[in-house]
Amino acid sequence: MNKKNAIYTIVVGDEARKYAAYCVPSQTKYAEDIGAQYYVLQEESFRKEYPTEHFNLISAIDHFLESDHERFLYMDVDIIVHKNTPDMFEAFPPGELYLRYGNTYDLWFDWMSKNQKVLDMTGLQDMFEYYWSSGIILADKPQLQTMRDYWQPPYVVGQWHGEMGHMNWAVARGGLKPVEMPGRWHYTRGWADGYRGKSLADGQVDRIQDIYMMHYAGCGDKVVAIQKDLNEYGYMGCDDGKWLQPSQPHMNVNAGVVTLATDHLNGTIMNNRLDIEDNIGEGIHIHYKNFRMDFTIKDFIKFAQACDESLRKLYEQ
Repeated sequence: MNKKNAIYTIVVGDEARKYAAYCVPSQTKYAEDIGAQYYVLQEESFRKEYPTEHFNLISAIDHFLESDHERFLYMDVDIIVHKNTPDMFEAFPPGELYLRYGNTYDLWFDWMSKNQKVLDMTGLQDMFEYYWSSGIILADKPQLQTMRDYWQPPYVVGQWHGEMGHMNWAVARGGLKPVEMPGRWHYTRGWADGYRGKSLADGQVDRIQDIYMMHYAGCGDKVVAIQKDLNEYGYMGCDDGKWLQPSQPHMNVNAGVVTLATDHLNGTIMNNRLDIEDNIGEGIHIHYKNFRMDFTIKDFIKFAQACDESLRKLYEQ
């Protein structure tokens, strides 16, 4: 007896398997916690007509459409699910196609109009404000069937060297009206570092560990990025890839945090944060915009003295 809800991901290639070792355990545990069936599609699902491995998403959709499952959740394999993430199938009512926005729609439309001739772009201009990311897709069979009716070979590789260009065409041409997924449910890791002017506010959270689903797309070496987060936020999703074990941060444990000074910066294009914190048991942290500078007590005193001396000389000039 198939479960009502199904979660899919794709692992193709040795590089993907490296970061899958960190991400798949969190996805597996999430599926278990919410009572969903979990599928990992690999090379055997790849079809000769697929121009890149990204189009294996079509195999996942087809598998779902032929199954007894009622609701479909796809997530890229470079996504770690926070262990406190609610049941997405309960949080989002059925009957809609849920996606998160990508970049501006005209960026997608202009590129597709100029760089490919297979897909007819007539009448598709200005249909949406943004193009849609395929990193996480939540849908039911009617929406996915409509998408597949238009998402047919020959497949077109978009400007990001994957399936998103053709998928967005199928969404637009099929007349689908996706519901925007809040950033907390699909958060690109680089946003927290100010990528494209984004911040944690785009995930509707104040702390990075409160993100539900963290997507390590476009952040260079994904394993290095994931390991770096595990060192600082070990309780986010897994600990060295071992999701089932209680995880702890790989850092000194703070007995408490005392805010020594705080201010809001003016005229910034990103985060306006300026905080100086005494992290008892660890040291002094200066939070400037999206950066954190760590000091020992002695180093911070030297830094403060140097700032004081610099300001004094500046005023004397």
